[in-house]
Amino acid sequence: MPSGPNLTPNVLRRTTMNKYGTMLRRQWEIANPRFVQSLTDPTEHFTQMGEQVESEILELLPSLEGADPEGETYLQKVRRLNAARTQAEEMVLAEYQPPSDSPEEDEPEGWWDSMSPDQQESWVKENVPPGERYDEMMRQVQTHRNERTVVMGASYNPESEDS
Repeated sequence: MPSGPNLTPNVLRRTTMNKYGTMLRRQWEIANPRFVQSLTDPTEHFTQMGEQVESEILELLPSLEGADPEGETYLQKVRRLNAARTQAEEMVLAEYQPPSDSPEEDEPEGWWDSMSPDQQESWVKENVPPGERYDEMMRQVQTHRNERTVVMGASYNPESEDS
């Protein structure tokens, strides 16, 4: 009879958080730190959430990928499959985002506008998953950056000027 541990599927269960769990944990820690602190085991919670997200993405993928069109080249197929994966990720992850209806109590009004374009860009890159929302926020950052004008070494926003 062999000695050693009896490894069953439950023992072999994933013990590291996937990229979706990691991303969601970061977003929830920023949006609702009290919720994350209230969890008995945040790592297990977001590990399971990440696995659920991954499962839903894999379930949705075939319908978004579609059939191989006749004459499709390898690179065209890669683009189509990558686009389908990105779309599936956006659709599923949207359901797991922390609520953003009200600002955090200790978050000052206008916190976004008080940040420089570089700070805004860094915040978006760290906290917003790739997709339409990310692209829109990066366009807003670029608009903010373009609105700022350097006048004699001082930064100034023309909208705040009194007429």
